[in-house]
Amino acid sequence: MRTSRQFIISSNNTCRRSIGIAAIGLGSLLAAACGQPPERSAERFCGELVARKDDIRALPTTPDEVAALINLYSRMGEVAPLEVQQDWDDLSANLKTANTLKVGDAASLQKVADSAYATQRSAERVAAWALGTCGLDIGPVGGVAAP
Repeated sequence: MRTSRQFIISSNNTCRRSIGIAAIGLGSLLAAACGQPPERSAERFCGELVARKDDIRALPTTPDEVAALINLYSRMGEVAPLEVQQDWDDLSANLKTANTLKVGDAASLQKVADSAYATQRSAERVAAWALGTCGLDIGPVGGVAAP
């Protein structure tokens, strides 16, 4: 038979265990809700590429479409696996630069052209990676379109 002291110790241990489990669960929930970085993996990125391939291939024609594409590239950059992350980020930066174009301003046009040429290798590597890893031909992305 338990003494009152043993019961209190046993109850305290159970309570501590329950609080510990609740704290771990709460901590996991808070970490997810407080902006833990999304999982970076080839599988996840391939899934996003497949799901968004039409958006990635489309040429934006309105300011809203440009903003949406920049947002898409930024979000996808958060899950890009390390082997293509820098190239994807370069393409995202290229889109942002293109969005600064001032029509009729030669210096602005040159800045956009320079950015496109500078990211050409990144565009080629992303397209090759998508084809080799995901089996997805995303066509020309970012950079300069092939002749």
